Amino acid sequence: MTTDERELERDLERLAHHPHVDDERLRLAIRATLREELLRRPKARRRNRLALGSALAAATAAAAVVVLIGNGGSGGPSSANAAILAHVARVMSPPLNLIVHVKESGVQPDGTPVSVEWWQETNPPYAVRIIKGASNQAYEGSRDGTSNSLYDPATNTIHQQASSKSLTLTDPVETVRAELGNGTANIAGPVTIESQSLYKIALPNGVIGYFDQSDYRPVYLDNPQGDGTVVRTHVLVYEELPLTSENKRLLSVTAQHPNAKVETDAAPTK
Repeated sequence: MTTDERELERDLERLAHHPHVDDERLRLAIRATLREELLRRPKARRRNRLALGSALAAATAAAAVVVLIGNGGSGGPSSANAAILAHVARVMSPPLNLIVHVKESGVQPDGTPVSVEWWQETNPPYAVRIIKGASNQAYEGSRDGTSNSLYDPATNTIHQQASSKSLTLTDPVETVRAELGNGTANIAGPVTIESQSLYKIALPNGVIGYFDQSDYRPVYLDNPQGDGTVVRTHVLVYEELPLTSENKRLLSVTAQHPNAKVETDAAPTK
């Protein structure tokens, strides 16, 4: 087997292990390409060609895939882009029985640093704990479907009140998650930021997301503001944690501040 054939066979194996959403269209296009190639060859040469074995057949099929994708034929760039978007949507929509941990930082147009860190269960009622703001003025709160809790570090007090509402996050990552679900996101191309290879994805609400090419996790988010400026958020952590009893403590303000005083008669509005 030649070097080119070995490379083509590796390409086919990678495609097999990383399925695309339009694989059926690719399969039919490959079959048609191979049939046309064989029909153009004399019968004797065809028999010799088939006798080369499955390895060469795999290399030929890989070549057909490369041609189709590279030249925009059936299942071309739109198919590859759809596969990328499907991977990103999966990462941004984790399954049940997990806790998603996200940590972000950025700088507002006036130079003010912004940061947010949150943990959220993927099961109803989607219990969540969030820390937002500068370290000396951070807001820390949690909701678990039965109560809301707000921690006041100045007095080491947790203000708590009954509530059956789930917390609605307005975090940039949550915005991207919602926008990916409507099917109108577009791949704007591969880019490199700080030596990291990323996919640039444009969302219909104007947000631009940058996702790691190896694991499809969010790395940067460009968020347009009402005044025409753009705030870039750097996603420092995006991970899925097992739903263990220890990790569930990450969802609770009271669990994180066991020595704090708890007041249940009133809670400041936020």
